[in-house]
Amino acid sequence: MPDLTSIAIVVSLTLLATLLQAGVRNSRICLSQCAALLKKPFDPAHTRAELAQQIGDLRKDGLVRARAAVSGDVEFDRSTNAMIRARSVEALMAEHEACRSRRFAQAATARQVCQQAADLAQMMGLGGTLISLATMAPTGAGAASLTAAIGMAVGTTLTGLALGNFVFIPLGGLIERRSRSEDNAREEVFEWLEMHAHVAVPRLRDEERLTVYHQDVA
Repeated sequence: MPDLTSIAIVVSLTLLATLLQAGVRNSRICLSQCAALLKKPFDPAHTRAELAQQIGDLRKDGLVRARAAVSGDVEFDRSTNAMIRARSVEALMAEHEACRSRRFAQAATARQVCQQAADLAQMMGLGGTLISLATMAPTGAGAASLTAAIGMAVGTTLTGLALGNFVFIPLGGLIERRSRSEDNAREEVFEWLEMHAHVAVPRLRDEERLTVYHQDVA
């Protein structure tokens, strides 16, 4: 079994090499995506319930008099606020696509960093093996020191393989599955939101015509 020294060497070298190869920005994105896995997944029922009040205001008052509201979800808040500022459902759709593209890009970056870390972990494992073998004395090495060196060499190799194939690769796959699942759930809520938002468009046109009529009368 790998000892703590072997594990510490491979893990520290892998993380350092990944940071240098991926860069600080991409590494932060990967850490953020990994941290998001520990949080509660997107809840479409809760988000739809929070948006229901705003939908009611849209159907009642139309887009002209609608006011921005907070649903608790950053993406939907940005999308609905863009729609209300522009008084246009097209703005809602455009902001939603922008948020969706940004979410996909972050997930793809995180998966790429995890793949890089997996490759580097195996390389660091082999590197640790070479370092262990290189530290062996060419002559006069006792049985104890020889056994320790070989044990460390084997330990670093196993640590690199395990770290790459049982930590980083599964982590990247988990990020991808969470991203797809969340996108499917978000699309269902967005289609529902878009359907109700279109109901407010005739109100907007009627109020514009009414405004023009009053101006002509005045």
